[in-house]
Amino acid sequence: MLNLIPIKNSYMRFCNNFPLYYFSESGEPVLYKKAGENLKEGSFENNQYSDLFIRKEDEGAVAKQLQAALNIEFARAISSKGIVAIKSSLCLIVEEALSGPLETNLTSLPETIEILFYGTKKNPDLLDALVVINNKSAKVIEHSVNVLALVAQYCFFKKYSEERLKIFSLSALLHDIGLCRIEKEIIEKKERLTDKEFSIYKKHAIKGFNVLQFYPTFDKSVSITALEHHERLDGSGYPNGVKQISFESQVVGLIDSYESLKYQEKTFRQSLKPYDALQIIKKDVVLGKYNKKIFVDLCSCLIK
Repeated sequence: MLNLIPIKNSYMRFCNNFPLYYFSESGEPVLYKKAGENLKEGSFENNQYSDLFIRKEDEGAVAKQLQAALNIEFARAISSKGIVAIKSSLCLIVEEALSGPLETNLTSLPETIEILFYGTKKNPDLLDALVVINNKSAKVIEHSVNVLALVAQYCFFKKYSEERLKIFSLSALLHDIGLCRIEKEIIEKKERLTDKEFSIYKKHAIKGFNVLQFYPTFDKSVSITALEHHERLDGSGYPNGVKQISFESQVVGLIDSYESLKYQEKTFRQSLKPYDALQIIKKDVVLGKYNKKIFVDLCSCLIK
């Protein structure tokens, strides 16, 4: 029996090598086109094929082709376009990666990181600009891109090796991957979460760790950071309340908190200026929740 799923409009131009189907009025699947047959050009943007379906088994292959094409476009944006186009392109890559089959959809992101750091060699101010530019992408997407840019700035400031820089950056980009497994209403809620909602929200750390287990080629730090970025050195964090936390998780966790305070506005809390956001985090440093050296280095990095 065919296992069919609706085809995303962004996938359409990459479906020539795969069969597509639609459902008859009686609810029976009908072959729309065979594998190898082309779809008409120019029909993708107007969503002409919104009622077509693809086999579930083909989704990963189509997603990989899309991600490869998006990386090519990102490289073009890095080479010749402005910062708004660069951030839009990067957010689109992350959005597509997180909205498809997570078990296969993240394989192109290390290449995305490579392209980004090629761009920083040409334009040292690129990471600063990425954080400042607002984008219309979903908040979780823009948050992930902002944390990536801030963590990369921190790593450049610390003069980490290129290999370590890329591990930190991929860890930062995917630290909230588990949110893709949490109800959208909870993630996008502007009001303060109820105790029940927060209990559900906290599960994203374990869910993210589980997703990243499908990627044995990723450094272990990537999945560990997804698991630990909400843990705190005094044991007050979640999901496990541990005190022994990897260094990568400490860096991403602190910067994750800073980005949320600085850039994400809620109905019960306005976004803060950098100094005010750092003052709040400083209080938690004094309480032993964050690493003092990491905090001092981040402050130095931000005012460099």
